[in-house]
Amino acid sequence: MCSPHENGSSCRLIGSSSLFCNVVAIADAVASNDCLVLLEGESGTGKELLARRIHGKSKRRNKPFIPVNCAGISESLFESQFFGHIRGAFTGAVSETLGVVRAAEGGTLLLDEVSEIPLHLQAKLLRLLQEWEIIPVGGTMPIRVDTRFIATANVSLAKAVKDGQFRSDLYHRLNIVRIELPPLRCRSEDIDLILDHYLDLFAVQYGMTRRVLGEDIRRQIRQHHWPGNVRELCNYVERLYAAGLPPLPPAMMSTWIEYVPHDSPPLEPQPGRITEINDESLIYTLAEAERMTILRALRLTRWNRSAASRLLEVHRSTLLRKIRAYHLFERE
Repeated sequence: MCSPHENGSSCRLIGSSSLFCNVVAIADAVASNDCLVLLEGESGTGKELLARRIHGKSKRRNKPFIPVNCAGISESLFESQFFGHIRGAFTGAVSETLGVVRAAEGGTLLLDEVSEIPLHLQAKLLRLLQEWEIIPVGGTMPIRVDTRFIATANVSLAKAVKDGQFRSDLYHRLNIVRIELPPLRCRSEDIDLILDHYLDLFAVQYGMTRRVLGEDIRRQIRQHHWPGNVRELCNYVERLYAAGLPPLPPAMMSTWIEYVPHDSPPLEPQPGRITEINDESLIYTLAEAERMTILRALRLTRWNRSAASRLLEVHRSTLLRKIRAYHLFERE
């Protein structure tokens, strides 16, 4: 097995297939350089983990590694969040802000899902990557930066260029070293290794006996398409522990939210609130469906907010905000 890079107990690059090890070998080869690296691959294939490995094996390893979700940055705040601003640059700018580029000074800035940056803002990123300098909002003098850049995309940037959705000059600037991470279905020989890792991990995390999976279920797991890749496999294993589910085939696990442990009380109907989605002829608002899903996840995890947020694949702070908004309490 290729030596994994640890970044927390649950974050590992695991695999022994030639396809996987070739990817890791290329990443290790470029880690000591400061060249731009473009990581492409489907969601859940481990692009951020590979970026962290590159940073961890570089001469910048003792400096910050800052991932930036490009899809989550407001267009109006793009320059301020990336390049910072000076005091008084705009209403509300009561102090100077560095921005993520200078915050990662000496280290690595991960441009996560770089393809999501709007076309009209991509020129600003291009100038940064060409000149290695920024001008804070409200400033007049350029500031040199010493930051390494790694970019990820879950789509082909070459195709995005052809479709007119990504600047060709920015693509060629990013495409110094391009590494494509293979989907899990293309390296099925690694699935058992990854599966055993998460079986061990969640047994410890939930304080439960390690689940044992028979060869028949393992065969079905290896043959599953896994559109969500390693992230989906991780969630599959956690649900075995969090929801107390039997080792169902992956294709059946998609209905996990309908499973209720025998000792779990039934949902009590309340005026103005729908508690079960059991009639396809009815129409439900998104808010009603979301409330029911969150409530079921909380019950399945015995109101463990962290576990429920992982099951729902949302940030814990997002879940807590929605719990307050929907007035969900353990007595429900």
